[in-house]
Amino acid sequence: MPIASDNGKETTVAYELENIETQISKNISIAASENIEFDVPMFLQELDVECFKVKRAFRHQVVSFENDRLVKRYFHFHQESLIDLINTVHVELHSSGSFLQSILDRLAGLLQYVEEHFPEYFNQDMRMPVTYITAVQKEVNEFNKILSTKFDAKTIDSALIELLLNSFSSFSNNKNPLTFRQFYYLKILRLNIEGIDTSVPDLSTKDLLRILMHCNFNTEPFYEYVLKFIHNAVDGVPSVAEKIEKLSYYLKFSNQESSNQAIAFYHQQTPISVQVADWLSQEVTYLRNKQQLLSTVNAEDIVPTEFKLNFDLSVSVLAYLFRAFIETGVIQNKNTSELIRFLTKYVKTKRSESISYESFRIKYYSVESGTKDAVKKVLQSLLSFLNKN
Repeated sequence: MPIASDNGKETTVAYELENIETQISKNISIAASENIEFDVPMFLQELDVECFKVKRAFRHQVVSFENDRLVKRYFHFHQESLIDLINTVHVELHSSGSFLQSILDRLAGLLQYVEEHFPEYFNQDMRMPVTYITAVQKEVNEFNKILSTKFDAKTIDSALIELLLNSFSSFSNNKNPLTFRQFYYLKILRLNIEGIDTSVPDLSTKDLLRILMHCNFNTEPFYEYVLKFIHNAVDGVPSVAEKIEKLSYYLKFSNQESSNQAIAFYHQQTPISVQVADWLSQEVTYLRNKQQLLSTVNAEDIVPTEFKLNFDLSVSVLAYLFRAFIETGVIQNKNTSELIRFLTKYVKTKRSESISYESFRIKYYSVESGTKDAVKKVLQSLLSFLNKN
């Protein structure tokens, strides 16, 4: 097998699996023939000897190359060849006798030997052999089971749970195999989710987001979900300044929950915390620029800060009148606390130049019969005006 070295020259190295491939191919053909007697134990014994030789060759090659990069290429080639050989033998499994399972076990043992003894040269981004499908299905089922039962009837957004359930479902068949790295990531993610304490009374979607951000769950659907989650939180805020404050909070959250860059669903993509932080930074910059533009409006167009609407009503009557407007849908603002805060800032009565938030809130929710009668008189006066004019 020729391998290009750093100086551009090709270095030829032995292909350690050649004898194994030849023996397997020959003996599968013999086993398929009805006229030739096949000694399975003898063949498996010979195969064990060849596997031992390959392991010894692997150990020798670590120290025989001129640099580490060549060693890595050498092991990647043999790893890929082993996976191809395993997949090829697996295709014949149901048609050429049960002894093929013994062959697969030995080939899988060689692959595991490379992974355990030479982890720095093992390519985790290669697709797993089809024989690993049982282990993958088991892990996916365990992952789905935890998601479906652990957060049942909890305060976690069901859309986020559904997103997670769908994220690995396509990998539970041979058509779309996982890489080794993704399989190990699935196990790590499952353990982290499994460790969430669901007995906490105020457990929320944000707690699960925190785990997924830390575990670098950098899939496109999850990125879009996080942006939608933040959008929903920010859209309920009325002013630009408050939007900036809210976005800054999530920017801090994203930076604090920085992704573990040693793991990722997609290893070569940008960490999810960095993606979200970049988007938040752009949004904050945009809103700050917008805030600066708004501040340049002519002073004549701005309502003076001391301006207040002056009502010839008591605070209790005024509070109940506005409650009637809200309850009947005349006022469309849904955030009652924000509305009360606005009214106490820009409204006054003949008796009260300054109305406290707490006083207005109490009178808003606690209504006496005399207050209701007073509001009726106000409305009757308005109707009388409308009838006359």
